[in-house]
Amino acid sequence: MPILKRLLWLWPLLALSPVSAGESALVNIKTISPDMVVDLRYATPDNFTGQTLYSFSECYLCGPVARRLAAVQSRLRKNGLGLKMWDCYRPLSVQKKLWELMPDERYVANPKTGSRHNRGASVDVTLVDQTGKELSMPTAFDDFSPRAHQAFNDLPAEMKHNRETLRRAMEAEGFVSLPTEWWHFDDPGWNTYALRDDPLEPDPNKEEMASMKKQLQTDNVRQLIRVLSNGWDAQTGRLSRFEKKDGAWEEVGTAFPVSLGIKGMAWGAGLHPAGQEGPQKTERDTASPAGIFNIGHSYGYAEAPPVGAAWPYQQVDATWRCIDDPASSCYNQILSIKPGTKPDWTSAENMKREDHLYRWVINIEQNYPRVIPGGGSCLFLHVWRKEGSPTEGCTAMEEKNIVELLTWLAEAAHPHLIQLPKDVYESRKNAWGLP
Repeated sequence: MPILKRLLWLWPLLALSPVSAGESALVNIKTISPDMVVDLRYATPDNFTGQTLYSFSECYLCGPVARRLAAVQSRLRKNGLGLKMWDCYRPLSVQKKLWELMPDERYVANPKTGSRHNRGASVDVTLVDQTGKELSMPTAFDDFSPRAHQAFNDLPAEMKHNRETLRRAMEAEGFVSLPTEWWHFDDPGWNTYALRDDPLEPDPNKEEMASMKKQLQTDNVRQLIRVLSNGWDAQTGRLSRFEKKDGAWEEVGTAFPVSLGIKGMAWGAGLHPAGQEGPQKTERDTASPAGIFNIGHSYGYAEAPPVGAAWPYQQVDATWRCIDDPASSCYNQILSIKPGTKPDWTSAENMKREDHLYRWVINIEQNYPRVIPGGGSCLFLHVWRKEGSPTEGCTAMEEKNIVELLTWLAEAAHPHLIQLPKDVYESRKNAWGLP
């Protein structure tokens, strides 16, 4: 590499500060992109040291870096490819061990200045196909020969093509490649993150995610309502229905438009693992709940549910309320207020409105049965005001469509509702066992 080019590339490294104002919390990449393949080599003896240096094999990155990487994964998925993670965040204590084994700054960063991996801002990656099989690349991981350089071209055409595909996908989302290692990429703002020595700990969501996938794949859950939008801020989406037949999800009926919250969607409290990356739902935030939820009872103005509907139904009158005061002992409950009741709430939603919106209502069991004060309440599927008109946080649709839902829902099928932006859904579809 020419001297001037080398100095320009090294300049950010010379300006490193051991403490940075841009430090960000570490995020498990699986909470953003669950289908990402993770094979941390330093969590096994399969690395150049021959030693196991990590106590746990989860890929952690600073939040913005993880989101950038998830965007690369989404880009690659469109072409039937994906990423495999070989290294992500690396504790500074491990960096010291690597330096003891190979004190050569051409290959291992000096722990005095630290590696960009120690900042949670660098990744070592390769490409895989749809089955998770690695594509042919110039070298294996941590090969310290010239063959690993980005500019090395005495290679079969397939290897050069795969290397270039990876580099272009990473650089398209802003990552910066390392000239001497085809697998290494830095976040463009890596020097805004502080060096850290946080221990790698087990991911508390891993078992929950596996449990949820198992639950959705059981014979008990045989109906699924899916609402997808074009992004977190989108005020509209489309609703589809699925039934499980012979262990596989099949779409039934025709998808139709729905209205979402004024603020789009935000992660609610449901069956999905907590701590998902993205906006989080709070009381009165006017965002529809994102996630996977049980479906509660239905309510309406009529004496009986629609003809053919067997889903649990309750007629409401002027005494019925949904309590949306987080300080109330009845928060997020739908109940009929008996005469003489002294309420412990200051606000509640009338279930018998003067308009048509609650003519038919299906309760979304968001923030239920474990109720978190302020976590969001009184969120329903209901009739829309008009097409395209956003809601205060519910999911609304044309009356004929909610009637169709009510006649389709079956208690024995244990139906669930999933609501997500399309890209978030796609990133979780396989890991969560979704259609």
